[in-house]
Amino acid sequence: MTNLVEIENLQVKFNTDSGEVNAVNGISFNIKKGETLALVGESGSGKSVTARGIIRLLAENAIISDQTSIKFNGTNINSYSEKEYQNIRGKNISMIFQEPMSSLNPIYTIENQISEVLKIHGKFSDKELKEKCLELLKQVQIPEPESRLSQYPHQLSGGQRQRIMIAIAIANNPDLLIADEPTTALDVTTQKEILKIFNDLKKYKDITMALISHDIAVISEVSESILVMNEGKIVEKGDCKKVLSSPNHEYTKHLLSCIPEWMK
Repeated sequence: MTNLVEIENLQVKFNTDSGEVNAVNGISFNIKKGETLALVGESGSGKSVTARGIIRLLAENAIISDQTSIKFNGTNINSYSEKEYQNIRGKNISMIFQEPMSSLNPIYTIENQISEVLKIHGKFSDKELKEKCLELLKQVQIPEPESRLSQYPHQLSGGQRQRIMIAIAIANNPDLLIADEPTTALDVTTQKEILKIFNDLKKYKDITMALISHDIAVISEVSESILVMNEGKIVEKGDCKKVLSSPNHEYTKHLLSCIPEWMK
């Protein structure tokens, strides 16, 4: 498989009142087309900053080094202007955030919010928009999708809101889908349903994914490759099943030891 994403020497710092803080320390990795890459580590390990760096969704005080190369489909996008990034966000690269309630707008209906994303990157009639919204809700397995279009985020469960976020993220058929702790706030049953949706997306839409999680038990069900991160560095990477069955680094072994027996 060819590489969709090629990252060389990713360095991210944050300017704070007490000085510069290194969040990601010169890491390099690739994401192959059609695969799911898991970025795993405890809070503060740098995994979310790494993923957000690809799409340039970082805090204003973040600095990405000029020595960093971020290639997407063979083009170095690290030098892109904000306007150029806006052209690929939501169209070529989409992101799902951890807490959908804070990402969805409480004063707009579900149909309004999905339609808005579609209209940014395409032209549709009102009828086409409604049909597309309904199709997306069916793809993410929302029950009674017709009735959900007119509802507001507060009327949905946490799992349903996460499904809406996935529908918005895949609305424009992106090449890369980044999911930042997409199952953390959900119960075990709903987690499995969301993971099934991700597997279906890979199977039927050929989407490449970067899945960020501190939960190795979750990522093992959907990921082919894995990056284990600690203190802004990659401590182990490779085939997901091989790394998890025979970890080399002590930090990876530590993460695996934290999985409850009933989840193994």
